[in-house]
Amino acid sequence: MEEQSIMWPDHYPEKCPPVDAEDVSGLVYRFTNRANPKHKDFLSYYELKPDEDWGDKDCQARGLSVYTTEDDCRAASAAVPALRKKKLCAARLSTKAGVIAPTPSRNNCNHKTLWSLFSAEELSELFVPLETIKVDHA
Repeated sequence: MEEQSIMWPDHYPEKCPPVDAEDVSGLVYRFTNRANPKHKDFLSYYELKPDEDWGDKDCQARGLSVYTTEDDCRAASAAVPALRKKKLCAARLSTKAGVIAPTPSRNNCNHKTLWSLFSAEELSELFVPLETIKVDHA
């Protein structure tokens, strides 16, 4: 993201988001706890547990787990049994939404983290169930 006067929250550690993060642009997928996502589905791990010691994942804990293709979502669901119980939602985000960077995990090499400039409430209004997107574009 261009070095503008972007103000990330004060609780972000130094060099977070990382310098290799790029402007987010296009369709982004996120697993949520319900078919119609609520703001709770877009709280970072840090926001859910601010007193937790996140160690070397300190910056990543401030972002949100996302994927950029349906194939990546299917691979994640196959590799992580807990994701099979979740619902898949998607949103078309513009560069004003924040930055994204690859954050591969042991189970999923295509995992990405989104550091959003939008609130959890705003994100919950942007993300819709995947089935809705498919119907809209049919």
